[in-house]
Amino acid sequence: MPTTEWLNKYEAIKDKLTCKDDLEAHFTEKVIGNMAVDVLDIGTVHFPTGQIFACDPLVELEDTLPFLQTIPAGTYPVKICVVPSEQYGDRYACVKVEVSQEKLVRYELGMVGNEDLDEELGEDEYFGFGVDAGMGCVADIQTQAAFKAYWAKRLEEDPDIDPYNDLFCDLLEENAKAYPKYQGDCGDWLNWTVPGTDCNLPIFASGWGDGYYPVYFGYDAKGKICAVYVRFIDIEASYREQD
Repeated sequence: MPTTEWLNKYEAIKDKLTCKDDLEAHFTEKVIGNMAVDVLDIGTVHFPTGQIFACDPLVELEDTLPFLQTIPAGTYPVKICVVPSEQYGDRYACVKVEVSQEKLVRYELGMVGNEDLDEELGEDEYFGFGVDAGMGCVADIQTQAAFKAYWAKRLEEDPDIDPYNDLFCDLLEENAKAYPKYQGDCGDWLNWTVPGTDCNLPIFASGWGDGYYPVYFGYDAKGKICAVYVRFIDIEASYREQD
């Protein structure tokens, strides 16, 4: 749990951390900036507790802390905003977990409670999660616990295995064959359920690849969370730089 001192500092700067762009436009518009966009539906995610986290699942799945923000326990659609491009490849710009269909009125940056709030953030900087293997995920802490128990049993059988080479690599390739739209041969998304549980883990390619990415919670006029967004690419700025 964060300290009282941390919480007081957070309240003082909270409004400065909000998202200035319309992330919902990724899922309602056909063009953002000068780039056409499309929406890919990858199924649903089950949040049995409503305490959720986001991370690179190939690196930090077992250790990542949940966000301070929580959502109602339930099962929700997961959608990906894709920027299709022959020149730059099909890139995943933003992922949305749709908690409700209420109109969004404000964003709040996802926080875990250990961020350095004395750090001076620039105009376009944010707190987020690191990606070192080109993938991201969003899931419930119960899914995290279920995966740890599952993987511990796998390690008892073979202590030299790792999650990417001995689990997710093959699953991603199989999913790409089954659902090739906006995927490369090695696979760019996967919605995997931990064996023997109802806990599932949506995995998706992280925009341009490795980096540091924010998660935003969208609130409706009644102050309830209506969506969760994982933002990988600022489409207007990023593709302007590419051009």
